[in-house]
Amino acid sequence: MEEHKTDILHKVHISKVILPIMIGVAVIMYMLYRQFNWEEFNKIQWDFHTYFWIGMALLVYIIRHLFISARLRLLSGFEFGWKKAIELIFIWEFSSSVSPTSFGGSAVALYFLSHEKLQTSKSITLVLYTVVLDSLFFLLSLPILIFALGPIVFRPGLTSFWEGDNHLYIFALIYIGMLLYTGFFFYGLFLHPENIKKTLHWLANRKILRRFKQSLIRVGNNVVLASHELGNQKIIYHLRAFLYTGFAWALRFFVINLLIIAFSSVKITDLISQTIIYARSQNLYVETSFTPTPGSTGFAEYLFSGFFHDYIPVGLALVIAIIWRVMTYYTYLFAGVIIVPNWINKILSKRAL
Repeated sequence: MEEHKTDILHKVHISKVILPIMIGVAVIMYMLYRQFNWEEFNKIQWDFHTYFWIGMALLVYIIRHLFISARLRLLSGFEFGWKKAIELIFIWEFSSSVSPTSFGGSAVALYFLSHEKLQTSKSITLVLYTVVLDSLFFLLSLPILIFALGPIVFRPGLTSFWEGDNHLYIFALIYIGMLLYTGFFFYGLFLHPENIKKTLHWLANRKILRRFKQSLIRVGNNVVLASHELGNQKIIYHLRAFLYTGFAWALRFFVINLLIIAFSSVKITDLISQTIIYARSQNLYVETSFTPTPGSTGFAEYLFSGFFHDYIPVGLALVIAIIWRVMTYYTYLFAGVIIVPNWINKILSKRAL
């Protein structure tokens, strides 16, 4: 039992928490040296207006957590109560926080779900369908925002899609990659799972992919299992799942809107400004979703000021970026350090009975 406990704890080793904190602190210190403006900081009026909108941002993020928990309950067939679902989402978000990409928590989530009472097929379905739902939200919403607002979605002052802005190229590459793997899983989950299984098994036998053989075979088998589970669901199930997904992601990005309102010295509550800020928040997430650091640490903080400098002074951007990251990232990081070991001990205690 002790060996098993050590093996599980290795997956959430303390070094995985220390690394992103160290990277984040280093980037913040660098930005303090290069960008922080004490004059602008002293202009902040820490009054009811500021605290109210910070509080609203926090409330919105709590509601966002509840929407994800509701989706988990739905996809699990309501096997989990609210308390358990909220706890598991903390674990899932913690997994993403210590993973190199924003989608990296899914594999660890499957590991955690496999130790709950959920059937293996349902756990696999939940994780794979979650990846598809999340990606679909971006694939559908981003073109709408770009069509409605134009190139200013990518950067302040960008007036043409052909100006050669690096952010546009990065976005295009990530969007195409997201489209490909979402199309792959959608085809497998809803159209022809056996074709995907055969293809992956064929790839698994190629010499160049020999080191990935077991993973490819496992994914192929999982797609078939998940497809059978989803095939039994009614259309209302999928509509509810996508609705929960859409609200959860939209609220996550709207947090930045509220924080900018809290600190901005000019009135920016008009619909156009708020939509632009929201669109850039979503684009910022996409551009940092495949960065090599855990939870995009360092990249998110560094890029923040460049995305919103037309709405907030560069010298103040760091203050908002720190509050934003504490609220949406470091909270899950620190909460996970407490929740994950407690969850592990509960599982091991049940096995010992």
